[in-house]
Formats: sequence, C-alpha cells, structure tokens
Amino acid sequence: GGAARIEVRGRQLLVDGRPIHLKGVAWNPVKKGGRHPDGLDFLGTVARDAELMAQAGINAVRTYSTITDRRVLDALWARGIWVVNGLYSYGGTPASSVVGKVNAVKDHPSILMWTIGNEWNYN
Repeated sequence: GGAARIEVRGRQLLVDGRPIHLKGVAWNPVKKGGRHPDGLDFLGTVARDAELMAQAGINAVRTYSTITDRRVLDALWARGIWVVNGLYSYGGTPASSVVGKVNAVKDHPSILMWTIGNEWNYN
C-alpha cells in the first residue's frame, strides 16, 4: 500500500530506500508522417509500445508532453514502467499552466518525477 518514497541520496536515486537503475527512452508517440503535438497519441499507442518496451527491459519513459490520462499511466505501470513526465516544454507558456497537469496525476504510482523544459535552445 501507499505511495513509494522517492529520494535522491548523494548521486543515487532511491525508491523506498532501494537504488533504482533506470533503463529508459524518450517516448513521444507520433505516427510516421505526423507532427508533434497534433499527432501525439499516447492512448492509441500505449498498449503496443509498453509491451515492446517491457520486452526490451525498459523501465522508464521520459515524455515531451505531459501524460494526464490515467489509462495511459495505468498501462505503463502494469508493465513496470516509471514515468518521467514532461512539463512546461515551451518557455512561452505561462508557468501557471503546470498546476492542473501536476495535480491531475501527481498521486499516480507510475510518476517517478517531472521534467521541466525540452530543448529550450530552440525556443
């Protein structure tokens, strides 16, 4: 029961006091020929992608856009995949825009941490 305790001790990431070794990928499911963010389809791709990732030994995904759909998080978590959920990926977006996104899923067990920004050198 209960939420996992996540902490950084020195240079090590711990979950419930035990070191975790992340084997992750950046996951931004846009079909071939599509464009981000319009073609982003977390829900439509998660079943197949999560299964392939689990088979490859991946235990974490980092996203460019925030996953707020709990069905997507549930599917990832069912396969032992942590989520490093992207927030505030464009510097022109008001900082206040992250509050609702964080509150929507901050209690989901798959959420390991949040990332702020994505390739801001292009903004």
